[in-house]
Amino acid sequence: MRVAFTSDIHIDLNGPAVLDALVARARAVAPDVLIISGDIATGATTYLSTLLALKTTAPRLLVVAGNHDVWTSPEALQKGLDSWVRLDKLLPALCTEAGAELLDAGPVEIDGIGFAGSLGWYDLTTREHILDAPMEAYREGVWGGLRWTDHTYAIWNGPDGTPMSMEAVAEVLRERLAAHLRALTTRRIVVATHTLPFLDQIHRKEHPGWRFVNAFMGSLPMGDVIRADPRVVLAIAGHTHLGSDLRIGRMRAVVSPLGYNKEWKGSTPAAAVANALKVVEL
Repeated sequence: MRVAFTSDIHIDLNGPAVLDALVARARAVAPDVLIISGDIATGATTYLSTLLALKTTAPRLLVVAGNHDVWTSPEALQKGLDSWVRLDKLLPALCTEAGAELLDAGPVEIDGIGFAGSLGWYDLTTREHILDAPMEAYREGVWGGLRWTDHTYAIWNGPDGTPMSMEAVAEVLRERLAAHLRALTTRRIVVATHTLPFLDQIHRKEHPGWRFVNAFMGSLPMGDVIRADPRVVLAIAGHTHLGSDLRIGRMRAVVSPLGYNKEWKGSTPAAAVANALKVVEL
């Protein structure tokens, strides 16, 4: 089975030329399965049109939600449309309309290989303790002139209507992924998450702002769930916009994002897509 994957394509920010390049590249590599590991687009219209275009490139299109994909707005919140509604209702409906499959909604089995996935979230287990930022700064997502935009646009309301903590959200999504893994009966599994599950995928830099936002990169307990299943042979992630390709025990763990066009250092959309879209044979 030929599996192609990338993440963080941000079509609403990068524009149609990037989508055209991604479609052309995906058709050229001719995968059996194409996986987009989160951050497709914030707007529902762009999200749907992107999926419709990508569905023409592979027999099966699998996606997981990204943090940008579940962003909401004050106007939407007034109608009860928080990030849970986007994750559990809006994105599944858009995927169904496009003929794609949202792994956050449940695992799938394709030719004897299981696929499970999750947006995941962050729970401060990737926080750099050497930094002197107070805990309330992480709670508010503001420190040293930086603002983590998820704290403004990703609103996860609990049953009582009040926002859940980031740790509580991460726990819910971690438990969902664990249940999806248990439901699979295949001997080999591919896991796709958006946020990072493994410590070695966190890029370290000396800049204090970089160290601050590393707290919002992922969840190490999510990695424990993935690592605990001996059937997982490939773990795909995104979110960081910086690639990595690691061997973690028996599994290969790959981050291969497209990212924002301003990060491409002069590359054309075609060149950036060619670098970001990885292909593995399973």
